[in-house]
Amino acid sequence: MEKTFFSKRFALSIIVVTSFGCAADPAGIRYRGEYTLGHEVNTFCPEINSECYWLSSETTAQARHQLKTIYQQKTTGLYQPVCVIIQGEIDKTSQRMGFARDMDGLVTISHVYGDCDTSRTVSHGDLQHHRWVLIKRDNQPTKIDDWPVPPVLDFGEKLFVEGGNGCRSFNGFAKLVGDKLVFDQLEFGDVQCDTGDVAFGLYSIGGAWKVRIEASQQLVLESTSSTLTFKQDDWR
Repeated sequence: MEKTFFSKRFALSIIVVTSFGCAADPAGIRYRGEYTLGHEVNTFCPEINSECYWLSSETTAQARHQLKTIYQQKTTGLYQPVCVIIQGEIDKTSQRMGFARDMDGLVTISHVYGDCDTSRTVSHGDLQHHRWVLIKRDNQPTKIDDWPVPPVLDFGEKLFVEGGNGCRSFNGFAKLVGDKLVFDQLEFGDVQCDTGDVAFGLYSIGGAWKVRIEASQQLVLESTSSTLTFKQDDWR
């Protein structure tokens, strides 16, 4: 008996994604990294690289106040790095004066999401350069080997994503907007499944998904109709 990719066990209908309303994010990219405050130090070092940036004069008073408050709550004194999640723009070209001259550039912080211990906000660095394999759809286990196109999400720079939904591959760009991961610039490959029983795979990735990363390093995407759970499985 020939193996078919669509046994009754895996006969899953295509999901029609209803987009969530997405408010505009503050300017810049979302970073997770270490903030350090002192008499001669006011720096942020994102975890996605080995560089450190001085807070620019254009960083809002509200953002500075939030950072100072977190710093006072999480440390016992100055010069102790604190992990925070921020939204900001990095500038490596403008002239830097004083202590800022020793830094790799300036960072203008437009929003502070909180410290890394309490905020569940997902940053670009949490996703990029990681490969995520689908292990559950609506709490039902899936097996990567049961599908002609591996159901994965593989993120690169600027959240360029390559992946598959079981039946066809896709690639393009994703973006973080609020607590959503939005896929709105994707191109799809040819369908690789026998579509006599189901249409086009485990899920439809277009639109906006509520996103979180669990302590177990599982990536969870939720739409109005489905929940997808991925485990981190980086290339070795």
